[in-house]
Amino acid sequence: MSSDLTAMSATWHQHRDSLKSLRTLINVTELRVPHDVEFDSKDPHAKHVLIQHQQQPIACGRITTTGVISRICVLKSHRQLGLGALVLKKLVEFAADDQVERVSLSAKLDTIDFYAQYGFTPHGQVFMSAGVPRRHAIGNTEHILKNI
Repeated sequence: MSSDLTAMSATWHQHRDSLKSLRTLINVTELRVPHDVEFDSKDPHAKHVLIQHQQQPIACGRITTTGVISRICVLKSHRQLGLGALVLKKLVEFAADDQVERVSLSAKLDTIDFYAQYGFTPHGQVFMSAGVPRRHAIGNTEHILKNI
């Protein structure tokens, strides 16, 4: 699969259709995140990563200018292949390029260990977002890039 795999920097303006269809399928339909929560005013200003297999979108994520990582999703058929980690790495690289020293995210409780293995530290109390229990996690950009 790797020879047909591309990970690219994406913009909302140029790649909106691919990003939107992937996030709608996974986050809105599968995870039942309300459409108006999934798509917000941060999308046009965020940096996005889009991974394609044979030119079909299979994974994506975004990071804001303040270092907030979100909307990471991978098609069910392509999970457990390391694509979530690849999306995360590319997003943290964007932060490093912009000299953002700390990144943060709101992790679903069942993904806290995934992020912790790369250097994210859980922070604060569990909270609900779009009907899903989550917890904030923060990490040092340089440290994460050494671990991913």
